Amino acid sequence: MEKEAWVVEVEAGQVRLRYTRHTACRHCGACFVLGKGPGEEEIVLPKNQLEVRKGDRVVVGLPGTSLLKASLLVYTLPLLLFLLGYLAGAKTGDTLFGAARAEIGGLIGGVLALVLTYVGLHFYDRRLSKATRYQPQVLRIVERASGE
Repeated sequence: MEKEAWVVEVEAGQVRLRYTRHTACRHCGACFVLGKGPGEEEIVLPKNQLEVRKGDRVVVGLPGTSLLKASLLVYTLPLLLFLLGYLAGAKTGDTLFGAARAEIGGLIGGVLALVLTYVGLHFYDRRLSKATRYQPQVLRIVERASGE
């Protein structure tokens, strides 16, 4: 995921970028990290990795492996654990209450596993938010500002 942006300000090692988010990607969700809606958005990056200057046009994004790992964590892990929770709950319901109640046990087990997964991901996300590999970075400079 890459997005073109313009450097608005560089101060104390932080970089403030402005970019335009198109209406075509409003419902995609892939750019959620970089903004909230269509129109001009701003983002502040904690480090000036490529020594960019005010007025530079740059490409911002996440490294491909980080985006893939985050997608697997957010989409695949909850689904997998929901299915495992459902199967475990159905087996437990069948053992404890008979075959007639196995479906209810599966539903309870699946929902419980899903809730626990999202709680775990919430705490894991708080830890990963400090890791730079999961934050947007300036990948390359497209055009240098003239005159500065």
